[in-house]
Amino acid sequence: YLAQVPTYSLIYGTFATLPILLLWVYVVWVLVLLGAVVTAYLPSLLAGVARTPDGPGAPLALALETLGQLQQLRQSEAKGLRLPQLAARLQVDALQLEPVLEALCALDWVGPVTELPQGGNEQPPRFVLLVELASTPLAPLLQRLLLARTPSLEPLWQRAALDYLLLADVVTSPKN
Repeated sequence: YLAQVPTYSLIYGTFATLPILLLWVYVVWVLVLLGAVVTAYLPSLLAGVARTPDGPGAPLALALETLGQLQQLRQSEAKGLRLPQLAARLQVDALQLEPVLEALCALDWVGPVTELPQGGNEQPPRFVLLVELASTPLAPLLQRLLLARTPSLEPLWQRAALDYLLLADVVTSPKN
């Protein structure tokens, strides 16, 4: 079979280098793109990201877990965590946690604390909890991350009594 099949040079003549060159460019770009994918996911792999929250309620769940972690840290000496530390505790990528922290900061429930540079090294801010969970309503967080309060959803808000829920009702303490 191999003896009877014509080669590239027999079919294409002197133009045999063109399809070989195109095939070589294709293979090289596949390898380059594969390397880019591995490089893009390497920080997540090294950080030990164990889950990738997705779905409509994922930002809300991540926000509640973040509030739980920061509530637990109120009793510690640090009082808060930097973004990479918080992402490692929650086992998510820092890029997934950034929009959740932005939402919590916009609600003034979490705040960044920037420390003075020591030895010329400026540290990223630590995030600390600014509210008391037992007296803060859950409704603003629900409206921002999950379910906007529209006239068509007003019966749901009323019947589910979402206005009366507090953060302490839904935030659980971390399991570490």
